[in-house]
Amino acid sequence: MSAPETPLHCKPDDQTLLNRLKEVDDTEIYDLNLNPELEGSNINLALNDDDANNQQLSNQQKRSREPVDEDMYDDVDDFKPRINISSPFSSNSVLNEVKQGSDLEGRHARRLSLPQQSKFISYCDDQLMHIQRRFIQSRGLNYNNVGYTDLVPLLKDLKALIDFIWYSIDGVPNTDYLLKQDLYEFEKEFDVLNSELPEDKSTSFGQVFYLLRIADDLIDYSEKFDITLLSLEAQYDTLSKLFKLLFILDKIFARLINGTVPGKIKISGTDSVRLCGIAERTRMRLPIFFEKQNIQGYHYELSKVYLESLERCSI
Repeated sequence: MSAPETPLHCKPDDQTLLNRLKEVDDTEIYDLNLNPELEGSNINLALNDDDANNQQLSNQQKRSREPVDEDMYDDVDDFKPRINISSPFSSNSVLNEVKQGSDLEGRHARRLSLPQQSKFISYCDDQLMHIQRRFIQSRGLNYNNVGYTDLVPLLKDLKALIDFIWYSIDGVPNTDYLLKQDLYEFEKEFDVLNSELPEDKSTSFGQVFYLLRIADDLIDYSEKFDITLLSLEAQYDTLSKLFKLLFILDKIFARLINGTVPGKIKISGTDSVRLCGIAERTRMRLPIFFEKQNIQGYHYELSKVYLESLERCSI
């Protein structure tokens, strides 16, 4: 049995009359397009991507051609100390190391008598009033112009008053040594050398009130001075004294919180809460003040403001 023959097929376009084909109009094409927005959206997205890439390349080329103004940007990677904490408040000479152990063995501050305490309070009130009066006069409210010419004299007056107050507590006439004091090592030595010291030897009779007031007023005073008018050297000297005074207050408050002072008396809970508020307010407002004054590069010092006190307040 033989296989069936293959049927014949017409050749390509043999039966198609191309000249008689009817063109489909746009309306019919639109009806045949089941998703008319897809193609257009893809085209638009592609065009937008191309435009964005071209714009980015154009911006990069512009930035590469434009000179970079280094003063416009803060060197955030430079997280290093700019202030020599080893130097005392009023000079650039190196502080002598404080032998904390030998100092603690033979030094016990004497508690003031009631008449002496009364004189102490009167003196502190007078000094704070004198500082406040000179500050107000420096704002142009007095024609005699006997106020503070800049921030440094005000910081020196506050430092002298802090020295006086701390001497009545710890028996040391200068607080510069606190800048070099390692509080953790000091606390260990203090506990060993003063383990048998009775608490009735306390030298505290309300000095914390004046220290808190100074800390609270310090940021308010500082914000009112225009440091940009000073030379670069004067700016550095002013900021150095400001940070050192803040660090001294931080060490004082940290010791008062832990009770590492003669008599081992700690500050009250109310004073501790007030201190935390002052410390946090200062840490928040000082960078804002620096930004307004266009002061850059003190990231390390700003991060250390009242750090010791806040760590102990949270314990």
